[in-house]
Amino acid sequence: MEDIFVVKRCNKIIIHGRRAGETGHPPPDATVWYRIADTRTQDFIGDGFDVEADARHECQRLNSTSQVLARQG
Repeated sequence: MEDIFVVKRCNKIIIHGRRAGETGHPPPDATVWYRIADTRTQDFIGDGFDVEADARHECQRLNSTSQVLARQG
């Protein structure tokens, strides 16, 4: 059976704020985060993950639960 939930790597830009009176501020940081996508709807579910291993673990949990429900249903 094909996996329903997959991990997608997404770009994340962190903008650093500037307080009143500050003339310079650090440039934005480019980094990545990981989200779980539903392949049936192409929508993202849940919150994002900073660590890919955490996202993969949650993805495996969701896929195993959905396979059990499909067999019962």
